[in-house]
Amino acid sequence: MNTLHSTRLQQISEETNFNALLNSYCREFGNWSRYVGIPKYDAPLAGYFTTTTDRMHIRFDFTDIGFEVYAPLKFYADSGRHVFNFPVVERNTNTDAINPVSIYRFMELAVQFSLSEFPDADISLVKQRLTNSIENLEHFLSYFQQNGKPINLAKMNFIEAEQSLFLGHNAHPLPKGRAGFNNQEELFKYSPETQGRFQLGYFLISKDNVFEKNAEGFDMTELFKIELSDVANPEIIAVLDKFPNHKVVPMHPWEANYLLGLSTVKAMQDEGLLFYLGEFGQFYTPTSSVRTVYNSLSDWMLKFSLHVKITNSERVNLVRELHRGYDISKLLKTEYGRAAKSEFPEIEFITDPAFITVNYNGETIDGFNISIRHNPFKEEEATKNVTLLAALCQDGLPGQKPRLVNVIEEAAISKNKTVSFTAVNWFKQYLHLCVTPIIGLYNNFGMAFEFHQQNVLLELDKDYFPAKLYFRDNQGYFFSDDKAEELKKFYPGIAAESGSLVPNAYVLPKLTYYLMINNILGVVNALASNGLADEKTLIDLVYREFKQFENSDTTGLVDYIINRRSWEVKGNLLTNLCNIDEASAPIDNPAIYREFPNPLTKFFFCEKLIQPQSLEVLYTRFFPKENITINIRSFDIDRDLEMVHDWFNQEHAKPIWKMDGPIKNLELFYRTLIPGDASQSFIGEINGEPTFTIEPYWPMRDGVGACYDSLPSDYGSHLLIAPTDKDKKFSFPTGQAMLDFVFENSIVGKCIGEAAVESRAMHMFGTRLGYRYQKVIEMPHKTATLTFCYRDWYWEKFPEAKAYAMEKSAQFEAEEA
Repeated sequence: MNTLHSTRLQQISEETNFNALLNSYCREFGNWSRYVGIPKYDAPLAGYFTTTTDRMHIRFDFTDIGFEVYAPLKFYADSGRHVFNFPVVERNTNTDAINPVSIYRFMELAVQFSLSEFPDADISLVKQRLTNSIENLEHFLSYFQQNGKPINLAKMNFIEAEQSLFLGHNAHPLPKGRAGFNNQEELFKYSPETQGRFQLGYFLISKDNVFEKNAEGFDMTELFKIELSDVANPEIIAVLDKFPNHKVVPMHPWEANYLLGLSTVKAMQDEGLLFYLGEFGQFYTPTSSVRTVYNSLSDWMLKFSLHVKITNSERVNLVRELHRGYDISKLLKTEYGRAAKSEFPEIEFITDPAFITVNYNGETIDGFNISIRHNPFKEEEATKNVTLLAALCQDGLPGQKPRLVNVIEEAAISKNKTVSFTAVNWFKQYLHLCVTPIIGLYNNFGMAFEFHQQNVLLELDKDYFPAKLYFRDNQGYFFSDDKAEELKKFYPGIAAESGSLVPNAYVLPKLTYYLMINNILGVVNALASNGLADEKTLIDLVYREFKQFENSDTTGLVDYIINRRSWEVKGNLLTNLCNIDEASAPIDNPAIYREFPNPLTKFFFCEKLIQPQSLEVLYTRFFPKENITINIRSFDIDRDLEMVHDWFNQEHAKPIWKMDGPIKNLELFYRTLIPGDASQSFIGEINGEPTFTIEPYWPMRDGVGACYDSLPSDYGSHLLIAPTDKDKKFSFPTGQAMLDFVFENSIVGKCIGEAAVESRAMHMFGTRLGYRYQKVIEMPHKTATLTFCYRDWYWEKFPEAKAYAMEKSAQFEAEEA
C-alpha cells in the first residue's frame, strides 16, 4: 500500500470517528445550534466561509472558554444523527484566528467545557481510547481494501452480516474501541471485521467450584466434556479420566490468558482445583459483539466475558444478567410464554438458556462467566438473509454504497416500483413488525426488551422486504412489576436472582431509548440520510403507527413515546468522559442519561410559523376601523437586519427584549435562529411600512415548554412594536394580526403567553386579545405569568377575525381545487 493510500485511510478513519463524536456531543450537550449563510458583520468568519462551499454549519458555543467551533453540515437529522463535512474549524474568540480542528482538539474542548458540570472528566484516558478507535478502524479499512470482499450485498447470510459492521455503532463516540488487545495480531484474530477464527480454550475445574444452570434440563459442562473428548489428544484424555468429577469449561482464548494471570486462578491451580488444558476443537468466529462466538455446525453460540474495553465497558457477563437469560428461557417454556410467542410471531427470541460461573472461596471470578445461547442459524439455516440492524444502518465504506441502499434498490426492482415509493413501504412493513409486538408484549405480558440495533436481527424475504425480527441478548430482558403476580404464577422463581422485575416508571424511558432512538429512528436516519425517503414523512409514519394504540395502551408507554416533550438518551460520550464502566456500574445507574427532544412531536410542527420557505408576504388583512392594511412577511436577514437592530436598541425595547448591543451579536442571533426549529422572526408592515416584528415559537423546542405541561400543538409568539408614537403603533390590530397569523395554521391548538409578572401592560394587552391566566411559572431568566388563548376564545371575542379566517380558508380550498 502506498503512502498516499495509507494517508487517505487514516483520514477516513478519523472523519468517521469525528462524525460519531460530533453526534454524541450534540445528543448530550445543548451549547450548539445551526448557523446559516455568510455573515456580513463578522469579517474573519466571512473571510473563511467564502473559501468553502458549505453554507450550513453547526456552531458549538465554547465562548465561555474562549472558542467556538463550526462543523459543516451535509445532512441535518431530527432523527438524531447528522452527517458532517470536513474540515471542522475553531475560532479563538480573543484573536479571531480560525484554524482546522482535529478530533483530539474537539475532545479537549468538550472536556474543558464539561468540567463545571462533570469535574471528574478525564481527557487523557479518553484520548487513549479515541486513538485506539481511530487506529483500529484504519486497520479494518486497510484489511477491507486488501480483502476486496463486498460487505454491502442485498443478500448476506447471518455471519456475513454480523461481520460487516466495519464502522461501528454510529451513536457511539468510540465506535471501534478495543482497548485491551495488545497488538494488531490479537486485534485481527479476535475481531469480526477480519473474520477472525480460533479454537476455544478449555479449563478443567473442580465441580464444587463450578455453578451452572440450564433451562433445557441438562448440564452443559457434560456436553463440553464429550465434545472435548472427541478432539483432545491422549494426554488430555488422561487428565479427564484422572479427574472424573471435574467439569469442562470452555473459554475465549484471549480471556483464558487473562484468567491465567489472576492470583485466584493461580491459587486454584496450586490447589489442584483448576487445570488449563489448552485450545482444541472446531474453529469459532466472533459475531458483531466481539465476545460472542459462532460456529455454523454448533447448536450453541457462546457469549464469553472479555476483559477488553469495547466502546463503553469491559464486556463482562454479570451474574444477574446470566440469570436473566435463564429466566426468559424458562418463562417462554410455560403456558404464559407460549401464549406470548403465539400472539406475536413476528419476533423470535434467541434465548440464552444456560450459563456457567466459577467461584473460589465464595467469590465469583467474573472472567469465567459464560452465557450459552441457542443458535438458530445452524447448517442450512445459516444461509438465511438475516442482518444485524446496526450493520444494515451503517454508512457506506469507501467505494461501496451502504447496504440499505442496495436492499431498497433490489426491493424496488423486485416490486417494479420506484426507489422512493419502495423505501416508504419497506419502512411501513418494518414498523408493523416492531410496534404492534413491542406494545402488545408489554401490555399483555409485561415483557420489555432492550430492543436496540445491536440486539435486533432483521430477516428479509425474497423481495428484500422485512419479514421477521429476532431479539437476542440475555441482559436485555425486563419485566414490569405490574405483572409480577401473573408472572410468578407461571414461573415462581422469576427474577429471584436476575433483578429483572422493575417498576413501570423505570421501563418507560429505557424502552423508549432502545426502541425509538436507537432502533426505529436509526432506520429512519439511514433511509433519510441516504436520500431514499423524506425524513419528515418517515417520522410522521412512526407517530401514526403508535397513535393508533394510544387509547388501548394501559402502561403509559404510548403516551410517553408520542406526547412527551423529551426522552432520555444514554450519554455514551459522558459515560466515557467520566470513566463509568456500564458493565460494573450499579444496576439503577449504569450510565449517564440526558434529555433528547422527542422527534415524534414534529408531527405537529408548523413549517409556516417556524421554518417558512418564502420571503414573500404570508398574511394580509384590512382593518376598516383603523383604515390600515397589515402585512406579515418572513424576516430577511439581508434586508431587515439593520432595521431591527435599530428597533432593539430603542429605549423602550431594551429592558424587555434585552437584544440591544453590537449588530454583530444580533446577526449571530438571527443566523442561528433562522435554521432552527424553536422560533422564527417575521416583519409586520402597516400600510407598507415596517413597524413591528413577531417571533412565533414552538414550546416543544423553546425553553418555555419545559416550564409547564406543554403539548406538541402549543405555539406562542413574542411581539415588538417599534414606533412609540401612538398614532403609528396600532397596537391592538397588530396583536390581532399576530393571533390571526398563528391561528390560521390548523395544526395550532392554542397560543401561549409568558409575560413577566411585573409587566402589567402586557397582561392587560393579552387579556384584551383573549388570553386567560393559568399560573405563575419560573423560567431561567424571569418569573412569568402563563396564559393560554384558544382559537375559539379568540374568535368568540372577535367575530370579524373568524370571518377573515373563514374567507381565507375558502380561498385556499378554491385554489387547491
